[in-house]
Formats: sequence, structure tokens, C-alpha cells
Amino acid sequence: MLVKILYWVYLIVVFVPLFVTITLLTAIISAVGSLLGGVRVFSYYPGKVWSQITLALLLCPVEITGKRYLQQGRPCVVTPNHTSYLDIFMLYGYMGVPFKWVMKGSLRTIPFVGWACEKNGFIFVNNRTPAEAKKVVDSAMEAINDGYYIFIFPEGSRTYDGKLGPLRKGAFKIAQGTCSAVIPVTIRGGFEALPRTSILPTPHRLKIEVHPPIEPNKYPNDSKGISQLRAEVEETLRDSLESDF
Repeated sequence: MLVKILYWVYLIVVFVPLFVTITLLTAIISAVGSLLGGVRVFSYYPGKVWSQITLALLLCPVEITGKRYLQQGRPCVVTPNHTSYLDIFMLYGYMGVPFKWVMKGSLRTIPFVGWACEKNGFIFVNNRTPAEAKKVVDSAMEAINDGYYIFIFPEGSRTYDGKLGPLRKGAFKIAQGTCSAVIPVTIRGGFEALPRTSILPTPHRLKIEVHPPIEPNKYPNDSKGISQLRAEVEETLRDSLESDF
């Protein structure tokens, strides 16, 4: 109990002031750098450093395996399970490839961070109409053609119980629409470090497992093929998570 109390004091006295400061600096540096024409550098490296510093300050070491699957010579759609807010820092800090997030449209309203994400060319989802859904695919295609990976949480939101939730079709529509391979990614430890029902993190080892890519032409380019692709990714993630028990 004493250790937990000391950690909470550390969070309030040390972590929070430092995190707020580096978050503001990262948002300003990345947004301004992107506006000045350095999108490829400033949309990635400031966020990478910010993420690594944040996890280090939280005393959450990160281990990544299977990183070789990201070096395939062409960008892919990366589909990790969503365990915690910490997933964002893990992926940003340790995947090691240039990427664009596909994000909820509501995140655009976060002060500084939403503005920086917009200037960095991240893709906001607002699929209220078929035209808006097509715009997301078109934006992803443009990013992939420019050499960026696409990162999207196919569950759509963080888990409540640490288990994999049902996957939505959006990520797989993007993969089929852009003829891009899908790389499933298993995240472990995020739920234990910062579950959805908690506002205070706990030091915990975090792990990222990158799986082999799944080619989109393995399945037909229609709604049935999208469902089959989704099912294979879900099976890969579920089997990986269940292998821990």
C-alpha cells in the first residue's frame, strides 16, 4: 500500500506537470513543423519521443516482437486490439514506421492535440453518410501512396474487461479499398496498467506483438470478403491473447 501511495504522489507532483508540458510542446512543434512543410518528419518524430518519454515517466517498459513484419517494402493497414489509453503511446513510440492514425471525429475537439493531429494529416472518421465513408478510404489511399502506414483500432473503443471485443468493418473496408495488406497487432499489459475504469495508471510491463501480414487479395473484393478478412484478423488476435492463459 505504501508503494502505491508513493507512486500516486509521484504522479501528481512529477508526472502530471511534466506530461502537460511535453504534450503542449509536442503538439505545437509537430503542428508548426507540418505547416512549414515538414509533415513527414514532424508528424512522426515529436510524437514518437513524446510517447517514449511518457511511458518512461509512468515506469512502464515496452517490449516489441515481430517488428520485421513491418518492413515489407510497402505500407499496410495495422489493426491492434485496444486495451487502454496507453496503446497510443506504445504504437506511436515503438512501431518505428511513418503512419497516419484513423481517429474518431470527436478527438478533433481536444485542445492542442486535436489541432496538431489535423495539421499532421491524421484521418478523422465521421461515417454518417456513404460519401463521408468514401472520403476516409480516399484519404487512407492518399496516405498509403505517400508511404504511410494506416493505424486503426478495429474494436472502435477500449475494452472494458481486458478481452477482445467484436471488430468493426471499417479497417477492413479501408484495406480492401486501398488493396493493402492487414497487419494484426496484439497489445498486452495496457489493460493492467490503465484499465478503462481507472484514471490512475499502475507501473506494468507492456508488450507489442506484430503478426504476419494478411494480403487483401486472399478474399474477394466485396462485403463477403471484408467479413472473411475481419474474421481472420479477429481469430489471430483472439488466439494470441488466449495463448497467455
